[in-house]
Amino acid sequence: MTSTRRYPPVFSFAPTVAIAIVIAVAGTAATPRAGAIGRTPVDPAQVVPLDQIEAQRRDEVADVIKTATFHYQAPAESFPANPKLYLSLLNEPSLTLALWNDLGATPARLQRIAPGMYQGTDGSGTTATWHFVYRSPTQHVLLCWIEYQSPRGKIHLNGRLVLNVRSAFYRHKSGQLLVQHSVEAFVKIDSKGWRSIAKMGRPIIENVIQDQVKEAGQFISLMCRLVEMYPVWATRVAVDQTDLADDLKNKFRDLVLKHRRPGSSSGRPKLLNETAAS
Repeated sequence: MTSTRRYPPVFSFAPTVAIAIVIAVAGTAATPRAGAIGRTPVDPAQVVPLDQIEAQRRDEVADVIKTATFHYQAPAESFPANPKLYLSLLNEPSLTLALWNDLGATPARLQRIAPGMYQGTDGSGTTATWHFVYRSPTQHVLLCWIEYQSPRGKIHLNGRLVLNVRSAFYRHKSGQLLVQHSVEAFVKIDSKGWRSIAKMGRPIIENVIQDQVKEAGQFISLMCRLVEMYPVWATRVAVDQTDLADDLKNKFRDLVLKHRRPGSSSGRPKLLNETAAS
């Protein structure tokens, strides 16, 4: 199985909002596509279980959802995967990114700084901190703080994002286990002066958000397939991660080997450009 570099690391689409704004400022034109991002106010309690989110984050999550600058929900996606394996990749972004990084050099970096909290950089001036404010097998809610500093320091942007991932699991009549998930994003730009920027560049930013929200979900399904088809590679990469706890690595290894697909490979997946080069 081959893959491309088209898919972004899990949840790394958040920093691209800042990049889209920079493009808008530069004056790049874009045509709004059908099904524009919704701007109707949303009741936060209808989106996430506010009463189960810790008090110190509850108001902030509600504020981002209620007053979001941009809001988009991607269509649901269904794909074959073991639910336990899917949840292990969703719950541990640093492991998922490590697997992706092994397929090719990328400047993106992500580290676990506290239980349920991660900090990363895209290598191009954007830093972001993610916090799982709610987790259950069927719903994951992340609060993200984004900061972008242009290479020459002329543009400095701050924003927040709430990512809402809903998951469902079922068995096909053939007996195959399937996962269905949908990804929803609420983006709030906090920087002063964003209104004038958003006014002239909104179509660009909306297009970027739509693409990146969709690809965030597609990235998870891609990684699930790669791990199941290349279990030896996946376990090797996980075991080699020095910043992951031993119990997490051992649990992941046992899970992958237990749920490897029939006919799985003992090799390593290749990118399309690697295949073409060979």
